[in-house]
Amino acid sequence: MGAKKLAKRSKVKPFIKIINYSHLFPTRYAFELEGLKGTVSVETFKEPSQREDAKKNVKKQLEERYQSGKNKWFFQPLRF
Repeated sequence: MGAKKLAKRSKVKPFIKIINYSHLFPTRYAFELEGLKGTVSVETFKEPSQREDAKKNVKKQLEERYQSGKNKWFFQPLRF
């Protein structure tokens, strides 16, 4: 695979939304969210420019994690 095709396939398109942590169900997988929790907060959703900046930061962090090879299961499609 060429470098251009590899770069296209390794892009991540994130979205952010407000959730209640008490409604999340635990799974057998663990994913460190400490860096992402600091990036996204309630104040992020007040202005569109702040939301776009937060999305860019989340995208950067997830792409770094993908390229480093950590949590490979997180970036694979579900098999049903």
